[in-house]
Amino acid sequence: MKTLALLFFTLSLFLLPNPTHSTRNPIRLPTADVAAASGAPVLDSDGDELRAGGTYYIVSVIRAFGGVKLVRLDSATGCASDVIIAHELDKGNPVMITPEDPNATVVLQSTHQSLRFSIPTFFLCVFNVSWEVQKDPISGEGFVKAGDVVSYKFMIEQDTSLSPTLNAYKITHCPFDICYNLGLYFDELVGARRLALSDYPHAFVFQKSGAV
Repeated sequence: MKTLALLFFTLSLFLLPNPTHSTRNPIRLPTADVAAASGAPVLDSDGDELRAGGTYYIVSVIRAFGGVKLVRLDSATGCASDVIIAHELDKGNPVMITPEDPNATVVLQSTHQSLRFSIPTFFLCVFNVSWEVQKDPISGEGFVKAGDVVSYKFMIEQDTSLSPTLNAYKITHCPFDICYNLGLYFDELVGARRLALSDYPHAFVFQKSGAV
């Protein structure tokens, strides 16, 4: 009996959660019917509805931070593929937001979207601009990266922790029937604030880029 009890105790140690890793808790994914019924459009910083296929700067609500930006953190890579939060006063790069619904004319909350940078690139990297999430083999974090596969796995949700007058939103990544918040991860190796899966969502506002 003592041997059997020891065996169960040993197995229980392996089943306990590892406190050193982020849980990145999933959040509820609204059903398509709920999202369609709400009909709540995403609003830009001027209070206008985001247009389907429009291009916007996605800028941090926190004034000390800037907007999302496409950079190359590893000089060994051919194309820029890292998505970071720029420094203050830098609005980052414009992003095209396209609903999965081909008949949509505006961007609605809680519906699937593809996000892709709308910037000039080297001709070999022209398609390497669509947002996706990749697990980093070193840190184990899920970083937002730019690739060549168009993915409708992102949603935009109102940040209810802030005043509605701010038109502030969080972005979630929804690969299956659950969604994960996007937040900041400070990468000490490269000294950059990367956009990554996080238990702590980062709040953004959408600003017109002039190409809406």
